[in-house]
Amino acid sequence: MSEKRKIAVWKRYFKPPRGFKLTKAGRIFFAFLFAIIVVAMLTGNNLLFLILAFMLAFMIVSGLESERNIRWLEIERVLPSEIYARTPSRIGYHLRNTRLTSDRLVIEDLGGIKVACLPKGPGEIFTTEYAFERRGRRHLGDVRISTTFPYGLFEKSITFPLADDIVVFPEPLPVSSAAALGRDDAGHGKGTDSISHVRPYVPGDPGSLIVWKKLHLGLFSRVVEGGSGLHGVIVLLPGGDLEEKLSQATFLVGELFTSGGQFGLAAGSYFSGLGGSRRHKNEILAHLAGLEDISAPAQAIDYGTATLIYL
Repeated sequence: MSEKRKIAVWKRYFKPPRGFKLTKAGRIFFAFLFAIIVVAMLTGNNLLFLILAFMLAFMIVSGLESERNIRWLEIERVLPSEIYARTPSRIGYHLRNTRLTSDRLVIEDLGGIKVACLPKGPGEIFTTEYAFERRGRRHLGDVRISTTFPYGLFEKSITFPLADDIVVFPEPLPVSSAAALGRDDAGHGKGTDSISHVRPYVPGDPGSLIVWKKLHLGLFSRVVEGGSGLHGVIVLLPGGDLEEKLSQATFLVGELFTSGGQFGLAAGSYFSGLGGSRRHKNEILAHLAGLEDISAPAQAIDYGTATLIYL
C-alpha cells in the first residue's frame, strides 16, 4: 500500500463521526467559561467552582441532546425525471426518524432547507428549487444535516453519502416548428387534425393557429396532432450557435412528445429512430445534453416518409 493511501485510510479511520462548530452564543459561553476557570483557579472561591460545575454540566447536556436529535436520522434524495439547464427544478429530500422526534434541523445540499420539527414516524418530504447553469452530466455528492438544538451553543452535523449522477438537459428555447420545416415546406397534416394543447405564441406560428379568444391573456398558439412539423425528425446541421440550436431542439422534442406523434433526432452519424414514448424522449434529450459539436448528417440514414425539421 502506498504512503498516500495509508494516510488517507488513517484519516478516514480517525475522522470524527460528527461535524462541530461553535455558534456566536457558543463562543460567548466558552469565553465566560474560560474566564470563570481562570478566576476560580486564582481565587479558590468555592462559589465560582460551583458555577463552573453548573456550566460544564450544561455543556454536556447540550452535547447529549444534540446527538440524540440527529442520531437516528435517515434521508434519501428525490430527483425529478427531467432536469433542464437554467430552469428551476424541484429537488426533494425524504427525511425520517423512526425512533425519536427531531427539532431544528437544516438540510444542506443544493440549498438550505430548515426543518422546524420532524415527528417520529415514516418521515416527510422537503423540497427546494435549484437551477443548474449548464447542460450535461452532473454529480451530486453528500448531504449534510446540521442542528443547533437544544440551546444553540454549537452546531453539530452529520453527513450522508448520497451520490447521484444526473443528466441536465439543455434549456428549452421556443422556436416555431413551421419555420424549420424541410425543403418542401410541407408537413403531413390533414384537415381532420385535432387540437392537442395550447402554448405561448412563438414568432413564425401561422396566424390560423393563434387563439384569439385568449388575447386578453397574451398570445397563444394551438398545437394540433398531425399538423405541419409535428410528426417527424429533427435534423441538426453544422454551423450557428451550438447552445441555441440544442435549446431549440429540446423545445421541439417536447412539442413533438406532447402532440402524441412519432418523432426522432438526427445529428451527424446519430439517429434515434422514431418513437413516441417518454423514454424515447429522454434518450434524445440525454444525447443533446452531451453534444459538443455537430457534424453533417450521415447520408445513409433513411428517414422514410417522416417530415424533416432542420435546425
